Amino acid sequence: MKNEWDDYAKEWETNPLVIEYSKLAFKSLQDEVNIDGLNILDFGCGTGALSELLLPRAKNIVALDSSAEMINVLKEKKLSGIDLINDVLSKELIQSHPLLSQKFDLIVASSVCAFLPNYPETLKLISSLLAKGGTFVQWDWLAESDNAETGFTSHTLESAFKHVPLEISKLSIPFSINDNNTPMPVLMANGIKL
Repeated sequence: MKNEWDDYAKEWETNPLVIEYSKLAFKSLQDEVNIDGLNILDFGCGTGALSELLLPRAKNIVALDSSAEMINVLKEKKLSGIDLINDVLSKELIQSHPLLSQKFDLIVASSVCAFLPNYPETLKLISSLLAKGGTFVQWDWLAESDNAETGFTSHTLESAFKHVPLEISKLSIPFSINDNNTPMPVLMANGIKL
């Protein structure tokens, strides 16, 4: 089944904004979390730009994306230490896929969650995959209001986190991307599994 992101896959990593976003997300993650030796899930991994940066320090990485073309680009890189899943995260997938039977120390989601059809429900699924004390980190565009078409406000994230066993340890705006001289701030949320 065709995914709306498939059309972007081939040129994804030639986009300077994508490369910059991945590097800044990785830097902000390193400032907050010691990733050495962690079992990591890269949720909405795309072509693996963030996974590649995590790989040298991670114990292992499971990279999940619903776009077959994005996963194909990542597969073509032939990176050892990254297991790939091309599917939509669901309760059924978690129950049936052997790579998701483990608990993760860290789950990252870089510019993914604001595009989900049901973010609160997906947040519950993500939280079920974390080990106790594990960390979930997401980066999304900062929205100006709770009903904006893209991105999140701090309030939206805080509301969603109240319904899952994740405690927000930090909400911040670690970086901003300039697109056509327009600053686009990025909201980062760090949640700890209770």
